[in-house]
Amino acid sequence: MTVMKVSAPKINQHIATSLERFSQNGGEKISNYVNAAGKAVIAPFVIMNNPFTHKDEKDREWASVKQPVEAVITLAMQLAALSVLYKSVDSLIKRGKISFKSIENAAKDASLIPEKFLKACNNNKDQALKMYKAQCNEILKDRLGAVVSMFTYVPVLAVSNRVFPKIAQKLVNKDENKSDK
Repeated sequence: MTVMKVSAPKINQHIATSLERFSQNGGEKISNYVNAAGKAVIAPFVIMNNPFTHKDEKDREWASVKQPVEAVITLAMQLAALSVLYKSVDSLIKRGKISFKSIENAAKDASLIPEKFLKACNNNKDQALKMYKAQCNEILKDRLGAVVSMFTYVPVLAVSNRVFPKIAQKLVNKDENKSDK
């Protein structure tokens, strides 16, 4: 039997590379997906199996059902809001209503284009400038997206507090009806 040794630096490098890719492709939408997945999967499990609670199983079941319902509502509302925001920002950028001083300066003086864009585009200044502008646009949308997601939190809770009892009542009572039979 052979034991395969994996060195810690290789594992750490893989983790670091994965996190870097995630952060580059991430943004507010990815953050919302991760948050919703945690709420929908991990939170109910923790609530139902919490050894430190003195709540009865009925109360824990009720609380654990709320998490996935709230996750779905949160995801739907925030992604809808982000979609509208991103389309609006793209439209404003196309019409020239939003511009970046750093892009304007780099268009006038190519030495201001960051080196990483020039390297990625084999020193093609027009392509590098387009890539630079695209990254600035994505950063702007992501930052505005974080603000929009924050402001949708209260409406999400309001909707969730109205919808959740109806759904939970059906789910919890449905289970009771099965056990009564």
